[in-house]
Amino acid sequence: MSTSSTVAETVYNEIRDDILYGELQPGVKLKLEALRERYSVGVNTLREVLNRLVASGFVFVEGQKGFRVVETSPSNFMELTAMRLLLECDGLTASMKNGDVEWEARVAGAHHKLAAIEKKMVVEQSRELTVRWSQYDREFHQALISACGSDLHLRLHREIFDQFRRYVVIELKTHGFRGQEIIDEHRELCERALARDADAAIARLTDHIETYRHRSQD
Repeated sequence: MSTSSTVAETVYNEIRDDILYGELQPGVKLKLEALRERYSVGVNTLREVLNRLVASGFVFVEGQKGFRVVETSPSNFMELTAMRLLLECDGLTASMKNGDVEWEARVAGAHHKLAAIEKKMVVEQSRELTVRWSQYDREFHQALISACGSDLHLRLHREIFDQFRRYVVIELKTHGFRGQEIIDEHRELCERALARDADAAIARLTDHIETYRHRSQD
């Protein structure tokens, strides 16, 4: 990977994370000069990154007025929830059918990391821990479907999951970390998936994802 590509990837991740964690608020105008100073990058690279963020669903182009962060809304969250359920349940079903010992190791390893950070989240919450928890949560759910056999399926899931994460962070800020409840959900999901208990695993996964939607309505 070239130096320019590496810089663009780094800035993409930084801006995406600032959108995810509310540093760049929904609807805010993304002024190139301010972004150039904030992320220490050239305008051409910024335009490339912002166009990638448009394609990823985090930013939109406002006619001739430039770029803005995409707004959050209940209807958008409902759509993302439905898409995540579809992709993740189908992917998990296929992975439980096709997964080998390497898949089992990925799932167990990802859950081990997630469980460790969740124990810390019970007693302490910070931006740093939230970022790490969100990363490990993403890795765990991707590991669950990693043996589905479709690169397209995995790519679409990553895109939907990242947009869904915006609402997870909002829910965390509003209601706080769910503590032992979510720890148990992830543990049970891991155990049922590795046991190839398809009905129980899909039921646990569905309840787990739907919980975010229910809590967002409180």
